[in-house]
Amino acid sequence: MSSITQPGSTRALPIYTTVLAWFFAAACVAAAIYIPVFDKANWELMGSIVTLAAGVLVAAGLLAFGRTSPRLAVALVTLGALAGGLFLVWTLVMPIAALALIALFARGALRGSSVAARPAG
Repeated sequence: MSSITQPGSTRALPIYTTVLAWFFAAACVAAAIYIPVFDKANWELMGSIVTLAAGVLVAAGLLAFGRTSPRLAVALVTLGALAGGLFLVWTLVMPIAALALIALFARGALRGSSVAARPAG
C-alpha cells in the first residue's frame, strides 16, 4: 500500500486519504465561491464563510498531520469535515465523504501512534 510521508516525519497517511482530503477541501472552497456567484437567490453569507472555513480546516489538518501532533490534525479535519458536511448536506456526497474522512484520519492517527509506541528491536 502506498502512502505519503511528510518530510522529516515518520507518520504517513495512505494516498486515498490524502486524495479524499484534498478533494473535500477543494469542493468546500469551490462551493463557497460558486454559490454566491451563481445562486444569488439561495446565497447566505454565513454559509459561504463556514464552507470556506471547512475547506481551510481540512487542508490545515492534512498539512499538520506529518508536522505536528496527529491528534491536532484529526481535530482540525473533524471540525472541517463536520462543518462542510453540514453546510453541503444537500449534495448527499459531502456528508458521506466527511464521515469517511474523519474515520480515515482517526485510523491514520491511531496507526501512527501505535507504530511510534512499539519498542525498537
